[in-house]
Amino acid sequence: MSIDTALATVDTSPYFERVLRHALKNHHVDAARLDGIRKEGAKGIVQLAAYFGTANLRPELEAARNRLVTLVGLALEAESGGRMDVATQLLRDKTLLALSKAGADRLRKLHALPSERLLAGPEVLRENEKDFLDKHTSVTPITYSRYLAEQRAREQHQHHIELAYWLAGKFGVSRDDATEWHVFSESVINSALLILLSERKPAGFFSVDRFMKLHEAALKKRSPAFPTLDAWLEDAPAHLRGLMEKEKERFIAKVLPVIREVPATELYRNQDRFSGLFFFDTSSVDEITHHDKARAEEWLRITGRQGDHTDVQCGVLLMVATGIEPTRNLRKKDALQIWDNFRDTGFDEQAVAHFIENVVPFEYQADVRRMWLEDLGPEARMQLDHHDEGDILDYLQDTCRASWKKRS
Repeated sequence: MSIDTALATVDTSPYFERVLRHALKNHHVDAARLDGIRKEGAKGIVQLAAYFGTANLRPELEAARNRLVTLVGLALEAESGGRMDVATQLLRDKTLLALSKAGADRLRKLHALPSERLLAGPEVLRENEKDFLDKHTSVTPITYSRYLAEQRAREQHQHHIELAYWLAGKFGVSRDDATEWHVFSESVINSALLILLSERKPAGFFSVDRFMKLHEAALKKRSPAFPTLDAWLEDAPAHLRGLMEKEKERFIAKVLPVIREVPATELYRNQDRFSGLFFFDTSSVDEITHHDKARAEEWLRITGRQGDHTDVQCGVLLMVATGIEPTRNLRKKDALQIWDNFRDTGFDEQAVAHFIENVVPFEYQADVRRMWLEDLGPEARMQLDHHDEGDILDYLQDTCRASWKKRS
């Protein structure tokens, strides 16, 4: 048999239609039952059309027919395990309305499972149940294989969330309080494992200051071990024990190398890159706020209320790069000092990087860093290499917020 012929024998019609053909061919459904199926189908189509829209429009009725075929097929294949003879018996013994309801109930249970690994209320990130049923019965009719794949994925999400709640409970945090965190379960699991790796007596979830100590302790560990966790797991549900072992392996393979390669300050400051890796508890928010406040006050002292202006940022960076105390306005003597210092020692790249990291507000850092590396830094090196004082002053006045009058 050729490949083309083999492919041609694959039946891609809806499962309900295949079952009905098989039932008629093998006389599992007689004329009376066939007539009943027609009447039940007509009634079911009207009910589905009315539920999702209106039973008075032909397009709605046609869509409802597809919905009925999908729901009945889902129920038949799920309850029969894909065995055609069993499915035909179900079609013979159960009404289409009952089978349709069974299919819809399966989708409702699927919808109730989490679509994300988020510790939050049940309706967060979850689409409306009716919209979910609409999508999976008409927009993109679901097959049994897709249903099983989606069910497995959502059950894994559920187990992952349960594990995060279980760990939180071991640290003395109630389920309701953990739900209020509104974070993804992976960050809670990673944080718990970092504590269990670094501390003999786990002291609860960490703030930023404590994270620095945990990070340092983790760096000193020659081999990863979680003795406290191993003791906890002896009384844990079986499915959580297996999942926790996998999470320990993932932590060792994926998270621990990040801890060893990236400084602690970079991990909690660079949320664009490390968002969701760890969970910082409420006290950490206060500490971060404190850091932000100190940073904002220093930035405001230097730039006034003009820190979002590019010319102010350019002047500040050039002063930092040449060892001058940065200010919002560039004075003429500062401009000449920038020129002299650049000719003597060039730019202090480490000073610029430190300033951006520790003084520039988070919301500006990426843009300011990019401007220095890709625009201002390379251009200034070329311009400040000139030997004409007038040209230098013109360049700095055009680039920075200058306080002297430009020459005519």
